[in-house]
Amino acid sequence: MIRRKKPESGREIPISFVSRKDAEKQAQAEEQLAVSEADRARLLDEQEAGPASGIEPAPGAELLEGTGVTAAELEEARPKGKERDLAQEYLEHLQRLQAEFANYRKRALKEMRESCDSGKAELACKLLPVLDDFERALESLEPDAGSREVLKGVRLIYEKLRSILQSEGLEHLQCMGQQFDPNVHEAVVVTRVKEGDDGRILRDFEKGYVFKGKLIRPSKVEVAQVEDEDAGRG
Repeated sequence: MIRRKKPESGREIPISFVSRKDAEKQAQAEEQLAVSEADRARLLDEQEAGPASGIEPAPGAELLEGTGVTAAELEEARPKGKERDLAQEYLEHLQRLQAEFANYRKRALKEMRESCDSGKAELACKLLPVLDDFERALESLEPDAGSREVLKGVRLIYEKLRSILQSEGLEHLQCMGQQFDPNVHEAVVVTRVKEGDDGRILRDFEKGYVFKGKLIRPSKVEVAQVEDEDAGRG
């Protein structure tokens, strides 16, 4: 390398000399690099184009949609003979386990709900005498000036208790004027009447209740019995 100084600026300008042989080697290397880059680009274009590149794939060598394998490779990878029977056996076993677990889960949830409802029904049954006492207290208190505030307070407590029990599933059996039903009624008094419907309920001595459709206390009632006219003349 030779350095030459310009007279007007005073700066040195480097001047390099390359031999002809070195220049030919550098040109060959650049040409090979350009060829390899072109080949790489062409291969990438063919892979992205697929069947649209104009090259017909060999029979059975088409790539399955959404996969990177051919139909022949997929068929070869599938289990055969004993392996296929064993895989089917495992699959059926897993399906049975899944069905059994689903049934067990349903049974467990059902038993849990029934146990919870049973506990609530037992508690509601123990609170029924308290409701009866409140109702008797409301009937005995007269709405005069002295007991008006007391009556209001007792009624408020009674309504709150009854509302809570009803929200949990407690229902009162309506029986006045209906026909006697031994499944939900208990006859404590039978009154003979000259006319009317035989077996009609005349009075409800003690209210009956059901909890979520199940009877927890029958109604104690007075039942009418129509007199037989022929028996009366005899």
